[in-house]
Amino acid sequence: MNDMSRIRIKWLGITVVVMFVLPFVVARCVSECAGMACCMLLFLVINPFYSIKIGSVAGKCVKRLWSLPVLSAAMFLAGVWVFFTTEEPWFLAYAGVYLAIGLVSMAAVSLYLNGRCGKS
Repeated sequence: MNDMSRIRIKWLGITVVVMFVLPFVVARCVSECAGMACCMLLFLVINPFYSIKIGSVAGKCVKRLWSLPVLSAAMFLAGVWVFFTTEEPWFLAYAGVYLAIGLVSMAAVSLYLNGRCGKS
């Protein structure tokens, strides 16, 4: 197993935890009063930060890791639709924003690294 496969598997595992397990924990294990605060924290802080992180990881080797931001957004959509038992269309908007954040982060890191490596 080469290095890129290990990186991809590692980040896919982390993506499953962040985008699939955390919505389950919020939906099933948190009381109704704290549930809204946890959802806001999850949707507005943790998931965007994770999208930036996964995009920056993918930006280091775009040719092989470009699918990580896409899979992250898809896992978010699967997680919220399964565990919140509603196919709310606004979740599509959230997934689109997370995808855009990940892709912009990937492009920024890729451009930064290519520019920095080209000047050396």
